[in-house]
Order: sequence, then structure tokens, then C-alpha cells
Amino acid sequence: MHEENNKTIESPQSQWWLAKNGEAEGPLSHQEISDALQSNRISSADYAYSSDSKEWKPLSAWSAFESGTEEAALQPPPVDSYPIEPLITNPRLPPMANSVCIYTLQISPWLWCLYIASELICGGLLAENASLAGVEAAAIIINMLASMVVTISLFIGGSRLRALSRSGPNIIILSTVVATAVHLLLFFCSVLIISMADENSFDSKTAAVELIHYFVFLVSLCEGAFMLTSLFWLRRNARFLPLS
Repeated sequence: MHEENNKTIESPQSQWWLAKNGEAEGPLSHQEISDALQSNRISSADYAYSSDSKEWKPLSAWSAFESGTEEAALQPPPVDSYPIEPLITNPRLPPMANSVCIYTLQISPWLWCLYIASELICGGLLAENASLAGVEAAAIIINMLASMVVTISLFIGGSRLRALSRSGPNIIILSTVVATAVHLLLFFCSVLIISMADENSFDSKTAAVELIHYFVFLVSLCEGAFMLTSLFWLRRNARFLPLS
């Protein structure tokens, strides 16, 4: 009998009053009191009166407000529950698209730095006093500038692809086509310069320089293969990606 008196079943549709500064504030609805609890305008220790049970009790003692106590509202969530978004990939993209993001956002800028460093350290194939040395130097400068523009364009395209923007694949495809065309043009120019130069025009290279050239050549072949694979994959599958 005592347990029934202490645990009165109250209805959320009943009218409520709050004890404020010795006066009864109300009538209030269940929703109004719940909102006040959640916004910390009132405390769960404040007394409330229900029109159903005809008695004053702290809000924490009313079963209608047990799930909205002040302590529960103030309880912070665990830090481990915060979602951590990847920096260079997107979980909504397939593995190949994320590989393109990783390449454009992280690998491509470092490869550009590698190519520039190798050009500055190793120099050109022709000696400084060769008649075609100026032409070769101009080709190297054009290659540096073109590769820089392509690298920046790839970075922008990768950023937009990661952000699920439809312009991302288009920028990457266009950048890849331009990079391929420029490298083929410079390759044919290099072949033409070498064919026009005599044997005395070539600069002697050390074994370390030759090793650097060989390493950079292998890296550029791997990069070119990946870029062409990405080009064909994006042209075929870009329309199926969750882009907007």
C-alpha cells in the first residue's frame, strides 16, 4: 500500500505546477517541463505538483521525467564515440576511387618534388657549351612548369572527388590527358635533340647520376601506368559513383 502511494502513476497529459520562490508556477504541460529540464532552466531537484496525484514531489521522483533528468542531460558522450573522418579518402567511394584520391592528394605532389630534385641534381644530357643546350634547358623548364600545373590540377580534382563532387573525375581525366600529351611531346622533342646533337655534345655522367636517372625513369613508368589505369577506370565508372 505504501509502495503504491510512493510510486504514483502519472500521465504526461496531466497539468503540472512548479514551486518557484514560494509560489506555484503553472499550469504547465509535460512537454514544457521536459524542455526546461533539457535546457537546464530548472533542476531535477525542483518540486512539481501533478493534477493527477495531488501531491508535491521533486521532479526526479516523478516517473514521467525519469528519462530526462538533469544528470543525464549533462552527461558528456565518450570521446571514442566521435566519428573520425579520413583525411584523404571517403568511405562512400570504392577502393579504386580512394586509390585515385590517395595518389592525387598525397603521392603526386611528392613525385613532382622528386622529379624537380632529380633535374636540379643531375642536369641535362647535353654539355653546357653544346649548341642545343639552350633548347634542352627550355624543354626542361617547360616540363617543370607543365608538371606543376598538372599536379595542382590533380590535387584539386582529388579534393573534389573525395568531397563527392561530380567535377572531381572530370578534372582528373582532363589533367591526365594533358599530362600524357605534354610528356609525349617532350619525349619526341628529346629524341629529336639527341638525334641532332653530335657525340661531343653529351655531358659525362657519374654512376650515381645514372642510378638516379634509372630510378626516376622506373618511378615515372609506374606513375604513368597508374594514371592511365585511373583515366580508363574513371571514364567507365564515374557515372556510378555517389557524386553530386
